Amino acid sequence: MPLLFLLASLGVINGSLVGLYLIVKRPRAVVDSYFGGLLLALSIRIGKSVFFYFSSEVDQLILQIGLSVCVFIGPFFYLYSRALQRQEQSFQRKDILLLLFLVLSVLMVGLVYPYRTYPEIWNGYIIYGIYTVWLSFTLLGLYYNGKMLHRLIFQPWVMSHNQQYIAAIALAMLLITATYQTALFVGFTYIWGSLIFSFTFYYLMGRVFISRKSVTPQVPARPLENGSALLNQVDKLMELEKPYTNQKLKLDELAAQVAIPKHTLSRVLNEVYTNGFSHYIKEYRVKEAQRLIATRHDLSLEGIGYEAGFNSKSAFFEAFKKVANCTPAEYKKSR
Repeated sequence: MPLLFLLASLGVINGSLVGLYLIVKRPRAVVDSYFGGLLLALSIRIGKSVFFYFSSEVDQLILQIGLSVCVFIGPFFYLYSRALQRQEQSFQRKDILLLLFLVLSVLMVGLVYPYRTYPEIWNGYIIYGIYTVWLSFTLLGLYYNGKMLHRLIFQPWVMSHNQQYIAAIALAMLLITATYQTALFVGFTYIWGSLIFSFTFYYLMGRVFISRKSVTPQVPARPLENGSALLNQVDKLMELEKPYTNQKLKLDELAAQVAIPKHTLSRVLNEVYTNGFSHYIKEYRVKEAQRLIATRHDLSLEGIGYEAGFNSKSAFFEAFKKVANCTPAEYKKSR
């Protein structure tokens, strides 16, 4: 029994910490946030199960919190699965509204019908409503993982490591949900759901520390459509408006000016241009410096560097030599 309690409780504690980390870490990724929410919701619910299994004298407020958080498990799994498969890069307004609606619903029900006063209502209508939401959204999440689950069962050898990892998480979610849903109707013990979660969590941590990969799995991005056309669009903006002369120009600022999402612009510069944002800007600044060397004889080389968008003499000389294969002085002499 002590070993059983240790295994279950460690998974709950560590799952809560990792879930909070994924939610608050920067930069904030959509998949990380939803996966963190799923881990946190599961950890709180399973923590309640562990306490109740090993001690029947649990404060009813803890029971209320543990039951209330169940309403988020299915939605977070659904949002995580969809964001992962679609490679979503920004939070959708309707998803935020869904989560806010659930938060407000939980708060209102908890205030109007506290568990300490109305246990019979909680153990009746409320818990059945919560579990219905949990199950419904879990099934929607499993829909996005259907093909991977099928391959995991019948053709695991054709799957990549990431695909196996994603499918294993979906399978664990299926087993945990089935355990709790069954327990609600036939009195099956909740502790098995807690153990499934703990072992799954240890698997996640093994991926981090042994394989040196992220807690949140990633799937290959879809091929970039109209990449060349988008790069031409950026090139035209660079030539006409010269945003590169801004010494503090950042990727998100350029994306706003060219009206392309930040993550799409990043992919264009890494996959089509191939050398990335930093080199792209340096190349345009060097071209501008070459034009200024030929036309602005009143400026020193250092002044030309600043006019072209470089923030220091050393950065100008280093970039110029890298792009033009000569120093600014050598280029000026050759002119």
